[in-house]
Amino acid sequence: MTNTKNIKNGSLYFNELKSRVERVLGKVNGTRVWTKHHDSPTQDVRTRDLRVAERDEYNSYLGVKNRRAVDSLPPLPQIGVIG
Repeated sequence: MTNTKNIKNGSLYFNELKSRVERVLGKVNGTRVWTKHHDSPTQDVRTRDLRVAERDEYNSYLGVKNRRAVDSLPPLPQIGVIG
């Protein structure tokens, strides 16, 4: 990525320098964003060091090992929905 215009807050990106997936929290300026990796402290990162995380990287970050097992879980209850 070259600037913050193409980066979406809350999305997962792969940090090429640290070789790990990080969640973008917000914009610092035109070329840097705040990111977070699980329990690590928040840090500012250059957008040129980020790329969109691939599916296996995304699943690994979220801890999804067996997608079928997750898909077979019952739906979450809906709060405030009648009928």
